Amino acid sequence: MRNSITAAALLGAAAVSAVPQWGGPPGGDHPWPPHSRPSSTASAPSAGQTPFSFPLSDGFPTVTPALLENIAEAAHGLIPNGGLASQLAAGSVTIFELIAFNEIFEVAFFTSLLNNVTTNVPGFEIPSQTLRNYIINTLTAVVAQEKTHYLGVNGILNASSNAGIIPCEYVFPTSDLDSATNLARTFTDVVLGTLQDAQAGLAANGDAEYIPLIASAVGQEGEQNGYYRSLLNLIPSAAPFLTRSAAQFAFSALNQLFIVPGSCPGPANAALFKAIPIFSPLTVTTANIALKDQPISFSISSNATESEIASYSVVFVNQQNVPFVASITNVKISGDVVTFDAFYPAATLIADALTIAAVTSSKGPFGSVPAVAAATLFGPGLIEIN
Repeated sequence: MRNSITAAALLGAAAVSAVPQWGGPPGGDHPWPPHSRPSSTASAPSAGQTPFSFPLSDGFPTVTPALLENIAEAAHGLIPNGGLASQLAAGSVTIFELIAFNEIFEVAFFTSLLNNVTTNVPGFEIPSQTLRNYIINTLTAVVAQEKTHYLGVNGILNASSNAGIIPCEYVFPTSDLDSATNLARTFTDVVLGTLQDAQAGLAANGDAEYIPLIASAVGQEGEQNGYYRSLLNLIPSAAPFLTRSAAQFAFSALNQLFIVPGSCPGPANAALFKAIPIFSPLTVTTANIALKDQPISFSISSNATESEIASYSVVFVNQQNVPFVASITNVKISGDVVTFDAFYPAATLIADALTIAAVTSSKGPFGSVPAVAAATLFGPGLIEIN
């Protein structure tokens, strides 16, 4: 039997609402708590923040037919109303769980950002009323579009007799509009790379019928990211071919940056955390990285010896090129904090846009991004050059 995504979304939202949420007050449209601006990489969620939690003021992720219609109008389109497969390969279930996990995070992120702009939270004021209205209208559409993505993907899971992803609690490491926009373009770059991985996985798993749907979402996310880049005075299109990512990098970044540990309830989240590893964080300590050949400095938390660290490699993934492997140099250890350098010939490689850095247990060579992810110990370090 093939259900429509819309029907499955309504049933799935009802199932989500039946599962208790973790902590936090209801009403979820919380302003963004102040937080220091991060470097160009992931770091553990900071303590002391008031987490963003669901449900939202409109009841989302619980939806009624009336709310679903309101979301569609704000999103400028419907959840696709075609038929859905009643079975998915196990690997494809994990793919859709990760996509839904990311989409509901994006609902939280952009809802919080929209609230901060709308209520003039310090750091998010926009002096030009024309620009302010434009940004509010844009973010209103983005929130609705991300809600639609989340409901649609959970609908695919529900139609194949799998549980949908339930929201976690979230923290957001930015304190002003510029840093929020910069972070949005970075995690959207990671999403765009991970959806490449998802399409390859669906094809390998025999669920290729969903590839056009994913491809349409890739285009939509790309349109979003061109907008964020424009707000940052960057050209809308970063590179001819966007950087490939992998599920492990995306899931690690989400958990290192945004997810409150232990706040993700439900069987789908449990299955996802079991299926995809979370790497130890890799911090990029070099600031304002430009397009030039240069050593990049990193730090990790590890009890490994200096010789063990030196036996690892740093791998740089950029665009659709063969991953670049660099030796680790200048190792310094203070307690469990380890700092080191790796040379990245960014100018020689014309490595604009997102670069994903990872510390691997071997020196490669690596023929693909999945091969890098399989050997990764620490990562991802997220570097944006443009």
